[in-house]
Amino acid sequence: MRCYFMRGGHIGAVEVLTDSSDAAAIKQAEGLFRERSEKFDGFEIWDRARFVHRYEEAKRTG
Repeated sequence: MRCYFMRGGHIGAVEVLTDSSDAAAIKQAEGLFRERSEKFDGFEIWDRARFVHRYEEAKRTG
């Protein structure tokens, strides 16, 4: 599976996820996103052509 980190609706980085189940991959991606949340505003997980999960942060203000 791959995790695509999004910035402004575009892919800003990609990580290959090592966990095999959808639930485990989501947890792994959430941890990776927390480490990079200043650079990205969300992420998507894909297993080849199969969409698995999307996370988008609320728009930041201020």
